[in-house]
Amino acid sequence: MHDILSDLEAFGLTRTEAKAYVTLLSFEEATISMLAHSMGLHVPQLYGILEKLEQKGFVVEQPGRPRVYRAVEPDVVLTRVIRDMSKRRRKLIKELSEVRRNIHQLTVPPIWVIRSRKNISDTVKDIIEKAEIDILLSTNHLLFNNLLEQLSRARERGVQIFILLFPREVPESLVGKAVSIGRVRLGRRSDFILIADSSSCIYVQHALFSTLNLKGYAILTEEPSLVDLFMHNFINRWDISRPINDALKLDTLPRTYTCHRLALKDIKWLIDRGYTVHLEVNGYETRRGRRRKIVGIAKEVVIDSEDGMYNVLIETEDGKLLRAGGIDAYIEEIAARTIKIWV
Repeated sequence: MHDILSDLEAFGLTRTEAKAYVTLLSFEEATISMLAHSMGLHVPQLYGILEKLEQKGFVVEQPGRPRVYRAVEPDVVLTRVIRDMSKRRRKLIKELSEVRRNIHQLTVPPIWVIRSRKNISDTVKDIIEKAEIDILLSTNHLLFNNLLEQLSRARERGVQIFILLFPREVPESLVGKAVSIGRVRLGRRSDFILIADSSSCIYVQHALFSTLNLKGYAILTEEPSLVDLFMHNFINRWDISRPINDALKLDTLPRTYTCHRLALKDIKWLIDRGYTVHLEVNGYETRRGRRRKIVGIAKEVVIDSEDGMYNVLIETEDGKLLRAGGIDAYIEEIAARTIKIWV
């Protein structure tokens, strides 16, 4: 009963109105005194409640002495409410968008603290739903199970998904589900990290969530240097984790990456196996800051964790040799925002 009342509250009823509606559903029709007796309330208390339920379309009244009330069928009334809410939603989005256009900019770091289990879970799901190119996810297997629906939809949209599951003792059935969604590795204890398109990141320190559910708070940021920091954290953990199905599948090419370090690993893997790897890099010239797109063939990949050097040498279509690094590149000619590869 508690869940039913809570769900009805989401449709605009108060707790007492929801209880009255559910009670009235148990009668084919009832007088106010019958309803009051069943609910343990006084008759005068119910007059206002039933009037509100009538206004909201949940109850109809048959005039007479005494008055008789009947609950509207759930399917009818809830469909009506959803239709009305949909109209209000369109109207509200339009009006709020007008407000948004006149937004006042604040010079504060784009870092947010998300509290409560529901808010954290909803925010994570929203980020997954908005992803267009790639997702990096580090999570324990129980939280992963809660995100299956959103991750499956992302995969259907063509989003490339890298999943780092922990602890290593993950049920085989769940590993199978993860493998059907993305490229999977198993690691030791880690933090919760979700990065979408290298532009949005939500992070929860391991100590702030239990094995069953999230608690405490999460950090949400779109600040590029922080997203990049969390991304390096993810990849460093990815490198020392146990591969399950991490090999690139040729039939999935072409592939686009926003995480250039993962792109470099796949480019090197292909070159080492004798493939000619074609690239399309969209990004910026590091010296002038202008937008730049280059197309060419990968000639050499540098992955040097000690010096922090990660780039690819590209022979462009007009015969030039250019190096492309990540979005934080400064010694390379190109700072890549996306890297598309095919063979």
